[in-house]
Amino acid sequence: MLNLRPFLAIPYVHGGRGYEGTDCGGFIKLFKKEVQGIDIPDLNTSYDVNWSYKGENYFVENYYKLFDKVKKPEIYDIVMFRNKQGIVNHGGITLGYGKFIHCCKDGVLVDNYTRPIWQKRLDGFYRYKRVS
Repeated sequence: MLNLRPFLAIPYVHGGRGYEGTDCGGFIKLFKKEVQGIDIPDLNTSYDVNWSYKGENYFVENYYKLFDKVKKPEIYDIVMFRNKQGIVNHGGITLGYGKFIHCCKDGVLVDNYTRPIWQKRLDGFYRYKRVS
């Protein structure tokens, strides 16, 4: 079983990419590298804190081409969520049994994507494409 404790101590920092602080995109990048050895490219860390509410679709524009959307998630797939404007603006890593780990304003937390608050925002599950 994976020890999540080191991740759960990470605070939220907009644009952060490490254990000293991260945002949801940085957390996904960090987790994938540390746990699976997958180095997701960091295409742009200079985005505005309110990017998704300004109509910018940062995740779609920069990352969707690197992932396949899947109907049934496996452990360590990425789960993505939309805001009220329909922009995909949040994500985390699936842990199985409906649980996921993500970084939000409260820092890194484990939650359940089957809860109504997450279900109404659920965009889908994504698996990193293996490049040979």
